[in-house]
Amino acid sequence: MKRLWWAIGISLLLVGWQGMENSSDRPLKAEDHPFQRNIDGKVSESSTEETRVQVEPLTLIVVLKKHYRDGVTETTQEEETIWSMPDFWAEYAGWTVEEQEVGKIVFQRQVEDISPLTKSQGYFGLNKDGELAVFQGLPDHGEVIESFKPVPVKPLESKYKNKLKTGIKIKDFRHFEQVVQRVTEEEHA
Repeated sequence: MKRLWWAIGISLLLVGWQGMENSSDRPLKAEDHPFQRNIDGKVSESSTEETRVQVEPLTLIVVLKKHYRDGVTETTQEEETIWSMPDFWAEYAGWTVEEQEVGKIVFQRQVEDISPLTKSQGYFGLNKDGELAVFQGLPDHGEVIESFKPVPVKPLESKYKNKLKTGIKIKDFRHFEQVVQRVTEEEHA
């Protein structure tokens, strides 16, 4: 059995060496290699054009969705040229594929913070139904950030309700969590 494997190995080595000796400037055909054959209708004798494979980058539309704790989803989109798929996947290691189709991929991830919009322009206030809402700007002039789920505030003391009516500037994520926690704690009290 060892002799058979040794003979097969030597044969393959000789075939490979023979293929190197036959290399010339003309394109190879199926007849040039003893283990290849023509398939009818696939190769014609008049087809003597040389084909060269050139590595081309892949171009994709990459959409990134960041879901923040305040309910805001920030979406960015750009066209990206990809030369190496391992490098591409490594670049988005912390992201989850939400959707993928030919020429486009959508990634998403949860961000344990409030959005830059809320940090710069966010205020807690009361919506028209008397529920806690996050506004872009002061409650009497700003818009409710739609993706924040309103929280009922009926059991709150009137002093705190008045603060919410005029608006409480959201300072950072910790402050955001404290206000939401205070409202929900008093709701269940």
